[in-house]
Amino acid sequence: MTRPFLVVGAGITGLAAAFELAGSGHDVVLVERDRLGGRIRTERIDGFLIEHGPDSFVAYRPGAVRLADALGIGDDVVPVVPPRSVHLRVHGRMEPMPAGMGMVLPTRIGPFARTRILSWPQKLRAVADLVMPRVLGPQDMAIGALLRRRVGPGVVARFADPLVGGIYGASVDDLSIDAVLPMLRDYERKHRSLVLASLAQGRTASRPGDPEGSPFRSMRGGMGQLVDALVAALDALGVQPRVGVSVLSLAPSAEGARAALSDGTELEVAGVVLAGGAPSSADLLAEIAPDAARTLRQVRYGSTRSVHLAYDEDAFDTPPTGHGYLEAGPERTPVTGVTLASRKWPGRAPDGSVLVRAFVPDRVGAAASLGDDDLLDTVAAHVGRVLGATRSPRLRHLVRWTDAMPTYTVGHRSRARSVSDALAHTPVRVAGSALNGVGVPDCITDGRRLAAELATQMVGVA
Repeated sequence: MTRPFLVVGAGITGLAAAFELAGSGHDVVLVERDRLGGRIRTERIDGFLIEHGPDSFVAYRPGAVRLADALGIGDDVVPVVPPRSVHLRVHGRMEPMPAGMGMVLPTRIGPFARTRILSWPQKLRAVADLVMPRVLGPQDMAIGALLRRRVGPGVVARFADPLVGGIYGASVDDLSIDAVLPMLRDYERKHRSLVLASLAQGRTASRPGDPEGSPFRSMRGGMGQLVDALVAALDALGVQPRVGVSVLSLAPSAEGARAALSDGTELEVAGVVLAGGAPSSADLLAEIAPDAARTLRQVRYGSTRSVHLAYDEDAFDTPPTGHGYLEAGPERTPVTGVTLASRKWPGRAPDGSVLVRAFVPDRVGAAASLGDDDLLDTVAAHVGRVLGATRSPRLRHLVRWTDAMPTYTVGHRSRARSVSDALAHTPVRVAGSALNGVGVPDCITDGRRLAAELATQMVGVA
């Protein structure tokens, strides 16, 4: 009798891994202790589309687009509503993102020279990078530490921390160059100057298939549409996820692994894909791969909250435009950024309405520890003042994610390689955001890749 493969965790990574295995003809047992989709969840409230987790993915990493095509919903992948418009709020005023500004560096010198986001001394300090020697050695370094030495604290505070820190929910002083922005190492090695390298990059053709200058895409029915399509595809392949079931223990066996489930089931499986995050994966690896377990326990996680506010358009003297803004200091605020969801994506709000989403990660400080009502009051007051609302929102909705976002601190790449090496000759793989990328396409690609790798290895053994 052919042994099935076990996939632990039915977030987007686990669902993608199960899809890869089942689509290749393997039997799959998929268990999930909480809910299908993990942090991807779309909810409809009073006609508003509320994204609990990620609201989009980047098209230049093809994992999500390819999966949508494979599921027959490629036509429901939608770009942002044009024109793309993002602002930084600095010294209490809104400033447009300079044209050609990347995550941390300019690709065009003119808009960078004209922006009011930086002072002239800060701009001059940034271009001093043109004549600086190389800084990086063989060891990993924090993004903030490198950029302060090369382009100065102004670029770090006004661009790098809001943009990169906003994605990862952490300070660039904690985040790893090699895990988060490895291109900076390539830039310095090839061009010496990061600014020269970025300007050279800006002279190359823009990415193909990038309408309106934005790489971001979403699903017409919200990101939950991708999860629903995956679950339906798995059902057609004979995979019914066991929701509310967890794995109590894993142990090696002669031809794979032995798993004990919380519903009393004992399974003999050919291999296991762990897609439930670093802490739970570490617990399950204690017997099979104790070194990998110890390394996984070093992965730090952060918590975040998102506040959704819905207004009637006539609650503003001038309804807000653009796709949103990021807080770039120096004042401390209760949010790190705001997305105008109804302006950024089609079909997110009824006509005549404005849907706003504000982000409250741990690093905002005191606001992050407020209770639900106080947090909603604080965020609604701040966002309403910034956007010019004259009335309270008609809908307020709070989503909390506790210890949900892995933080790729200095040395993360080395830790990820250590886990991979420790598991190379075992029937287990650890997939997903814990190690190999936090974005939706990264998780999909990682889940499918490791599932295929494991199947090849274990079927070969059998």
